[in-house]
Amino acid sequence: FVSTRLCRWSEGFSQEDHEMEASLFHLHSSTFAACRHLDTQPKRLLQAMKNRVVSSGEKATSLRYNLMELAAEKNDVISLGRGDPDLDTPAEIIEGTWRRMQTTPSSIPVRGLLELRRSVANHYQITKGLDFDPEQEIIITNGGQEGLFLTMLALVNPGDSVATPDPRYSSYDQAIGAAGGSIVEIPTGKDLRFELDADDLRQGIQGAKILVLVNPSNPTGALVRPDGVQRIAEAARDLDIVVVSDEIYEEVVYDNQRLLSTVACDGMRERTVTLSGFSKAYAMTGFRVGYLVGDPAFIDAVERIKAATSGPCPLLSQNAALTALEEAPHVPAEFRTIYQRRRDCMTAGLDAMGISYGHPGGGLFMWADISPFGVPAEEFCLDVLRQTGVLMFPGKSFGQKWEYFVRISLLAKEAKITEALERVGDHIEKLRAGTR
Repeated sequence: FVSTRLCRWSEGFSQEDHEMEASLFHLHSSTFAACRHLDTQPKRLLQAMKNRVVSSGEKATSLRYNLMELAAEKNDVISLGRGDPDLDTPAEIIEGTWRRMQTTPSSIPVRGLLELRRSVANHYQITKGLDFDPEQEIIITNGGQEGLFLTMLALVNPGDSVATPDPRYSSYDQAIGAAGGSIVEIPTGKDLRFELDADDLRQGIQGAKILVLVNPSNPTGALVRPDGVQRIAEAARDLDIVVVSDEIYEEVVYDNQRLLSTVACDGMRERTVTLSGFSKAYAMTGFRVGYLVGDPAFIDAVERIKAATSGPCPLLSQNAALTALEEAPHVPAEFRTIYQRRRDCMTAGLDAMGISYGHPGGGLFMWADISPFGVPAEEFCLDVLRQTGVLMFPGKSFGQKWEYFVRISLLAKEAKITEALERVGDHIEKLRAGTR
């Protein structure tokens, strides 16, 4: 079914499509310094792509980076903002990567090393009982970020609508906009429950052809449990839509719960694209390596775009991912134990302060309601950073409706989380007393 969404990247290319692909190759082969000499067509292409980027995504990203820039100017900041794991990449992965780099292939396929794709396929067979063809159904990407952009460029045609839960990870806004699409927001958060609900999806789909499901959620930490995933899959079949299942946090699920992959549901194999990677599970953000699993026609389309833009993922990164899967399968569980302790520390602290939040069933974030203090989240986060040295992100970074919510990450040691809670608690007491 996914192949029916690949209008721009099917065998029946139009002349305009061929010109765009040729322009992409032209841009890919040009140096940055030479960009001012680009001919008219690539200039038009650049402007068109710029115009397509959804402004809400740009504003959200800018807001977060402005806070990080301010934090960089201060001393003794406790960062509970960004989503990059603070844990070190395990030594056995570093050492194994170095060992593998002693032998290098003469060339690397755009889809990635076949050995790595086979290892990803083996991981799915062992952990989920799912069989995928490593040659036809898997492609290695330069991190999950590239994976989501490639997915949207392959599936979204100008004028298409894409459904996303609200709040959401704002990079999808930019990816959808770059592909010429628009966003349909599916509301969550009733009674502080931020799991996407199938009934809300059915009521709010508004003709969207694709659903993005990030499970567990960034920014809320909400986990759609297996029965909920089954109901979403049923709705997707009834609505005849493709599901992009972003499972980058699949190894960070708490309380002995399990994640059901959307592709494992009945009738979903041919209408699901799965996105995942190694940055969260193995603390490998800097290696920039992820992967997509999908229908062969979809993987073919992604390969075309990737060949014209970034080429294959670097060998070093692929060897690191291969080492993680082959030599360090115990790491995700060890990291998950650390993150769950931090989550429990954070929830206890927020409870003590009387701050409500969505239940974090997984992922690396908490989504807290600061509306009782009467201060918009942007102002709240700026004041907290300036006065206490604690960095958090305002809710409007993840959707315009969330003016009185903040995203708090779990990516600091427990002692630092405790200290941050104490600092924020003092600030909140001043707010309540009207003396801040």
